[in-house]
Amino acid sequence: MPDATLTAELQSYLEDEALFRFGDEITEDTDLFKAGVLDSFGYISLMNHVHERYGVELGEDMLDSVLVSLRAIVEFVEASAVPSADGR
Repeated sequence: MPDATLTAELQSYLEDEALFRFGDEITEDTDLFKAGVLDSFGYISLMNHVHERYGVELGEDMLDSVLVSLRAIVEFVEASAVPSADGR
């Protein structure tokens, strides 16, 4: 089960940056590229945000992979994140 705090933070970031809101039409499982929410510039901004905030490299090669929905991005960050000094 994805971390609710991580999901909320990335959801807020995406909504603020791409000027949309998750809801009935755009959900955690929506392909954000096909929905027109993310483009390559938006993805690069997201990559930078995730790297700076969580220490996780998404990389441009991930652009064509499954990391196109909020849920997939959250799960990838959770699996890749380096634990901090307090064990989180």
